[in-house]
Amino acid sequence: MSRVNRGIGFWVRRLCFFLFLFFCVIQLQYILRIVWFNYFEPASTPYIRSQLINLAEQNKPLRYQWVDYKHISSWVPKAIIAAEDTHFMQHNGVEWSAIWQAFNRNLIQGNHSPGGSSLTQQTVKNLLLTHERSYFRKAEEIFLALVMDLFWSKKRILEVYMNIAEFGNGIFGIEAASRHYYHRSAKYLTQDQAIWLSAILASPKRYEKERNSSFLRYRLQRIQTDIHYVHIPK
Repeated sequence: MSRVNRGIGFWVRRLCFFLFLFFCVIQLQYILRIVWFNYFEPASTPYIRSQLINLAEQNKPLRYQWVDYKHISSWVPKAIIAAEDTHFMQHNGVEWSAIWQAFNRNLIQGNHSPGGSSLTQQTVKNLLLTHERSYFRKAEEIFLALVMDLFWSKKRILEVYMNIAEFGNGIFGIEAASRHYYHRSAKYLTQDQAIWLSAILASPKRYEKERNSSFLRYRLQRIQTDIHYVHIPK
C-alpha cells in the first residue's frame, strides 16, 4: 500500500471516529431523558406540541390524559402488540428481520413503504424524536430503542406507548381515545373496542374517518386472530 493510500485511510478512520463520537454526544441528552421517563410521566411530547398549532387553526382541543397501566383494560396491550409488534416480548427493542425487510423495500426496491419499527422504536419516536423521515433519524430511533429496552421493562414501554400514541386528530393516549370514541374509561374497553383502536394506529387521522376501508378491515381480521397468541407483562 502506498504512503498516499495509508494517509487517506488514516483520515477516513479519524473522520468516522469523530462522526461516531458526535452521534454519541447528541444521543446523550436522549439517553438521560429515557432514564428520567422511566420514573416520571411525560407531560407532553415533541409531536404533541407540534400539533398544537394545527389544532388551534382548526379550533379543536387537544385530548391527552395519562392513565396508569393497571387502569387500562388488558385487551388493549394485547391488541396493540397483535397490531404493531407480535414479537415485542421476545426482541431487545429492535426486530432486525423487520428492519431488513423495510430497508429492502424502501432502498433496494424503491417502494417507499412504511414498516419495520418495533413498539419500542415507535415509543422512542413518539416520546423523543420528530416524525420526519431520514436515515439519520432512523439510526437514532434504532440506537435509542436498544437503550430504552435496556433501561425499561416491557410493561413500562407499553404503558408509555399507550399513553402517547396518536388515535385521531388531537387525540393522544388510550384514555382520551376511549372517552372520545366509546365514552368510557380505558379500564372498561372490551376486546372488540381495543382491537378497533389498535387497528387505526396505522393511520389514525385517516381511519377515524374512513372506518370501512378495505385495509382497516384486513387489519381488524388479522388482529382478531393474532390477539389470542399474545402474552403481556403483568
